[in-house]
Formats: sequence, C-alpha cells, structure tokens
Amino acid sequence: MRVGIYNRWLPTLGGGERYTLDFAQAFIGAGHQVELLAHQPLDLTTIRARLALELEEITLRSVPDSPGNERLTAISDEYDLLLNVSQGDLFPSRARRRAVVVHFPAPLSAYAVQGVPLVTGRSRLAPSETSWLGGVYPPETDGAHHWTWSGRRARIEVTRRLPLPARTLVVRQAALRPSAIPAPKVRAFVDGCCVAVRDDDWLTWRIPLPYAVRRGQTLLVELESEPWTLRSWSLGEDDRERGVALQSVDLVAAKIEERFGASAWSGLRTTPRSIALVEDALDSYHIVLANSRFTQRWIECRWHRPSTVLYPAVAGVSEAVNSWSLKYPIILSVGRFFAGAHNKQHLAMVEAYKAMYERGLRGWEYHLVGGCDLEQPEQRAYLEQVQAAAVGYPIKFHVNAPLDTVQGLYQTASLFWHATGYGTDEELHPERSEHFGITTIEAMAAGCVPIVIAKGGQVEIVEPGVSGLHWESLEELQAHTERLVADTMLRERLSTGARVRSGDFAFKVFAERVQRTFG
Repeated sequence: MRVGIYNRWLPTLGGGERYTLDFAQAFIGAGHQVELLAHQPLDLTTIRARLALELEEITLRSVPDSPGNERLTAISDEYDLLLNVSQGDLFPSRARRRAVVVHFPAPLSAYAVQGVPLVTGRSRLAPSETSWLGGVYPPETDGAHHWTWSGRRARIEVTRRLPLPARTLVVRQAALRPSAIPAPKVRAFVDGCCVAVRDDDWLTWRIPLPYAVRRGQTLLVELESEPWTLRSWSLGEDDRERGVALQSVDLVAAKIEERFGASAWSGLRTTPRSIALVEDALDSYHIVLANSRFTQRWIECRWHRPSTVLYPAVAGVSEAVNSWSLKYPIILSVGRFFAGAHNKQHLAMVEAYKAMYERGLRGWEYHLVGGCDLEQPEQRAYLEQVQAAAVGYPIKFHVNAPLDTVQGLYQTASLFWHATGYGTDEELHPERSEHFGITTIEAMAAGCVPIVIAKGGQVEIVEPGVSGLHWESLEELQAHTERLVADTMLRERLSTGARVRSGDFAFKVFAERVQRTFG
C-alpha cells in the first residue's frame, strides 16, 4: 500500500511531528511504502538527530503550498491511503482511503476562515459585498490593515448593493511584496472573459466593465497571477505560491463610492456556504482519529462526527518501563514557556511551591524545563516574569535545554507537576487544557510520580491512587505533594504504578493499534 502522510508543521519537529513520524514507522513496519508530505524540503539527517529515529525507508516529498491546499487535493489520488496529521488543515482528499488525525478540533467556522470561502463584512452603505470563493490564503492583519494573499487564480464573487448601476471594478492590494521581487503579471477575468492585464506596481486597479452592473447583480471575478515565492528569491523559507496581497474588490459607480468603499471594511464573517464547504472537506475522510477521549468528546460536540481514539506513542517508554534510577528530592515540570491560550501555568505552580517552602518544606528543589522563543519579546517577557517570581527560592530553570538534560531530569526527579488548564472553565475553553499529555507519560516512564490537574487528557493518563494523583485546586496540589514528600512507601508504590501505566503508550502498542485501524 502506498501511504502519504501530510503535516504542514513537520519541519518544526515538535511533539505533533513525532506523532506523524511514529505513524510513518508503524506503516513501514507493516511493509507499506510511505511518503512524508510537507511544504518545505526536509533533511532526514536532521530529523534523525533531533528525534532519534531511523527513517531510511521513508521518502520525503515537498509539495508547494497553495490556497486551500489545492495541490495536495490534486495529488491525493496517487495514494492508497492519505493520512492528514496537520493541525488546523482540512482539505478534500481523493485517496482510495482517507483519514484525518485531530490533535484538537476548532469550531468549523474557524476552518472556514482559514480555508478561504469568506464574506467581507461591510457597512450597510458599502458599494458591494465580496465573497472569497477560493484561490486565496487565510486572511492576515497587522492590526490596522487586513489582506489575503492570492495564489495562481483567485476566485471572488462581487455583488452590487447600491441602486446606481456600477461601471467600474476596483481592486486594491497592500504594498507587501518585497521590492527585490518584480511585480507579477495579473490578468483580470469577469464571468470568464479577460477584461484587463497589468504587469507593473499598483495599489489600486480600476477596471472599466463592458456593461453596467445593477443592484443585486453578482459578478464572478478571477485574478490570475504569475506566482512567486520567498524561497525562490532566497528571501526566506516561506514557499507559498503568491500573487498579490488583496485588500478589497468593489463594484463602484462614482469616485465617492470608491473612497467610501476603501474605508467601509468591517471584518470577515463566515456564511452557511463557507461552513458547507468545510463540512464537504471533512466528509471526504473515511476515518477521523482523536488523540484522546477528551479530544473525541469535542469532535462530537463541535463537528458532530464520530471518531476513533488512537493515543500517540511516547518516545523511550518501552525501554524505561523496567528501568530504575536513583531518585532525588526534585519536583519537575516540563512545558514550553509562552504566553497565550495554551499557557502551561508556570506562575501558578511557582506560587504553590513557594507557599510550601514558606510552611517549612526544605531539601526539595523545583525544576522547570521548557523551550522558549527568546527572539519574541512577548515570550521572553513571560519567561522573565516567571523567573522573577522564583527569585530567592530553590527553583531552577532549564530553558531550551538539550535532550540529554531533559532525560536526566526525568530520571532523577521524584515528582512531576502539571497544571495546564488551571484557572479556566474547561467547558468554555477546552483548548486551554492539555489535550493528551506526552510529557506526563515521559515522566511516568522514568518513575516520576505525576500530580496532575484533573482536566483534559491528564485524567485519562493518570489513575488516581494507582499511577499518580489528581488535583483541582492549588491547595490540593500542595497537600498531595506534602503527603508524598512525607510518605516514602506511598511515593515508591505510585512510582511503580506510573512506570507500569506508561507501558500502555509504548510504540509497539501504538503500532498494533494502527494496524487494527487500517488493516
């Protein structure tokens, strides 16, 4: 069987990308031909070094990015099975068998916004209403302006809203193309007929129409561009095939309408048609896979579709289940340092540790491990805030630590804390909880006793009183920790239970489940 596995984010080589590569290894182990699909060229040597995987029998295939992943749809029929493991990407598949892996489902309206078919929101007196049908990338903004990059052929419906007949089509673009790249040739089509061509720099393009467009009448406008990419001009790694940065397309009858139309934009909104297109893309998949029962519940809630739970494999679990190491009085947390919706709640855990220290806890250190994009001011500021809160206490930070350092801490730490989702309403903001919890299982495999928040996928991983403990308040987190610090026998029993439980997430178990799912 020829298997294609797609993940837009594969070059980042994070946890979701490890999940992607585990699928590849499972299919290769069953004798299938596997191709990894992404938009950027990849180096197997780099992947092997970062993730410690043997990938000799895997083929890497770079597919140029395109609006709505049109190119992936076009080549999907080359595969017996296409597996879409890319978070946030829903596109129609034509493979003989098709499956989508869901890390966590956004509402379908979010995919409509990402996948093009949108309406430009305008005030009641705006000259026209614009529907983006296809051939454009997801909308972007800098806070003050909005635009969407076109691909080779952008398809737009424009409906006249004012009584006076319109005789001019006005296309506006943002000045975002790098100066080193020449202006692409753009052809404008109206209802299938070419009405104008430009190959110079422009921001506003006024196109006379061959006939007047009356109120309520809709035109199909297509803008065909000669595409360019930043990568082809050695200006970056982005290989999206782009044309122009479209801001608006209007039908106008007079100059005053043109000026008003330029300022009447009020955002993007989805329509029943746009939601239907996303549902059609989702319906093209035969199998929907969830990474946890928590994710499965929200797929049912938000997408109204059944799914199958397939837990990810966790690296090193099979080797660690029966291994033992000398444990030290260390409490460990592992998770990226970043501000945002999926924040790991480092500040809350630091405050919990400080409170115990003030009550007399001595001899136990708290170590926080995680990556941080130090080039991003917001992320650096968050890290510095957490570090400042820890000053004066035996709290140590390991920022962007190498893999051997992380593994060493897993092996020596006695307790593991996890707090993602603390302080949020899980029913209102489920995306703020941990959807599965790979770091928790990595810690359990090394014999760390997990004390995890009773939210998200954590409750599926840790069995209270058998392989760890759950908490709902910081006071409960502190109480569980102080109990384990004082009771060595309980700590050792739960450590053994954690090692045993982690074995349920070994690669061998995962590969067997993949085979049962796909045959």
